Amino acid sequence: MQTPRYEVEAGINGCLLIRDSHSSDLTSLTKHGLEFLEQQSANQGLRRILIVSDIDGNDLACEMFYSNIQQVIRSGAVNSIIFIGNDLYSHAYMFDEMRDKMFFQTTDEFLSSPFLDSISGDAILLKIAPAFEPERIQTHLQSMAHETVLEINFDAMFHNIDYFRSKLRPETKLMCMVKASAYGSGSIEVAQALQHYGCNYLGVAFAHEGVELRKAGISLPIIVLDPVAPAMYHIIKHRLEPEIFSFSILQETMNEVRRQGMSDYPVHIKLDTGMHRSGFDTGDLPKLIKILEGQQLVKVSSIMSHLASADDTDMASDTFTLSQIEMFRSNAEQIKSSLGYPIMLHTLNTAGIERFSEYQFDMVRLGIGLWGYNCENQDKLRNVCSLSTHIIQLKDVAAGETVGYNRRGAVPSPKKVALLPLGYADGIDRRLGNGKASFFINGHKVHTIGNICMDLLMVDVTGLDVKVGDKVVIFSDEQPLSDIAGMLGTITYEVLTSVSPRVRRVYYRE
Repeated sequence: MQTPRYEVEAGINGCLLIRDSHSSDLTSLTKHGLEFLEQQSANQGLRRILIVSDIDGNDLACEMFYSNIQQVIRSGAVNSIIFIGNDLYSHAYMFDEMRDKMFFQTTDEFLSSPFLDSISGDAILLKIAPAFEPERIQTHLQSMAHETVLEINFDAMFHNIDYFRSKLRPETKLMCMVKASAYGSGSIEVAQALQHYGCNYLGVAFAHEGVELRKAGISLPIIVLDPVAPAMYHIIKHRLEPEIFSFSILQETMNEVRRQGMSDYPVHIKLDTGMHRSGFDTGDLPKLIKILEGQQLVKVSSIMSHLASADDTDMASDTFTLSQIEMFRSNAEQIKSSLGYPIMLHTLNTAGIERFSEYQFDMVRLGIGLWGYNCENQDKLRNVCSLSTHIIQLKDVAAGETVGYNRRGAVPSPKKVALLPLGYADGIDRRLGNGKASFFINGHKVHTIGNICMDLLMVDVTGLDVKVGDKVVIFSDEQPLSDIAGMLGTITYEVLTSVSPRVRRVYYRE
């Protein structure tokens, strides 16, 4: 039995599409579905539309359902309701309180109406019974009808946050990384969920990522980790907080704050404690402190550094990590005492939170751990992302024939081959072809055959009872993302961020 859940994805005309699959749960509309609608749309100011159909049930069940809808109307949780079905149509008088409403007796009538052309930038919650073809309605409303889907489980993400929070003091702040489109998962949707769940700060790499979040209504403090001079105008305009890692960036920030007529603008000072990637060295501190003391344009909100090898567990790496932490503490305290006002300190990343939690200072930064990876106690975390597709064609290939480009897929004996609609343009690395990767169909492991194409790949399904439309799991609970990374000799970050934007994203709660 499939677990009922709430899904959200991009809809047509800039809409947000949410599906409540609890077709037999009469209370879910108020208790869960509307909460998810609020979580995903509150900060964007979207008009909220409920599309609801008749349900299967006796007279008492239907009366309860009508009462449930009346409660939704009175609560003001939605601005408009679309009713589909003869029963709802015949009980229209019960919903007179709702001013903006439409009634359709059938799914065909609804789909052929002008409604689909009238919506734009709205949040739409679907609660459609199986008899009214919810998949068909969803297909008409979704912006991307792609067989390949990256699913993001927010409940699993919240579980992982709780695990890392259990390592922290109650007062320690949590900064969550949503750079690189939230590691490929979709920055706006993930940021909405993190804001809803009580994250304190968000971290992005570049200014445009933060601007996108601000335009979507995200109000949390957002740190820009890699600010560049040409973007400083947008950083200050959108109240983003730059990481200051060099004197030139400090000067450019101060100049832009002055131009925009501000003062005491929040910034975050980055110290290089041994990673040698970015940040101020120990020898820079006297000059840095002198500049910061002699102005009122910027105010240091936090001092930060980054650990180079907190996830390496050998003694030499741990010794180096502890030396980094000690250097950070010493240099940060020097700046803090000179400026004479409260400043947060933070240096722990995902691995650091778990392995060096005694050095949590005032805030920690959670990155790949949100997605359930890079943790010693991997069994304590849940997988968040699952990539899957479906078989679109089956072929019988005779012995002696070849499959795919350059005839790399040699077939020494008769084979049945399944065609899948994803390729290297979707993020499936070309090195995974020719049997180097395995996926799962109906619980059975299948291997690639032939070269990975730009938009397609082939797998060997010889001897299996499969058909067109069967689901194929690339990575999930069944096959962890780390397995795919291992096949490629890389890290989970690279595989996850490689999933192309053209792959459909679906976000859900259980």
